[in-house]
Amino acid sequence: MERKKSYTELMKDYAMTQLQNEKLMMQIYSDMVLNELVLKRQKELLLYKIDEALDRKDKKNFMKLTSDLKVLQERFGS
Repeated sequence: MERKKSYTELMKDYAMTQLQNEKLMMQIYSDMVLNELVLKRQKELLLYKIDEALDRKDKKNFMKLTSDLKVLQERFGS
């Protein structure tokens, strides 16, 4: 015979589920923020290196770096 849960037990289960959902959402949010920071830094670094290549008139390196930047922007829409 199946035992039915009381209202109190159901509310406790619901509260635990809500806490687990909130924890998961916080993990997802923090991952998104960290990923955004990493991508921003990668873009800044590429732009800096592109500027250096321009200053040195290094066409080969400039072309490679701009290609890398284009790939980064296409992948992540930044």
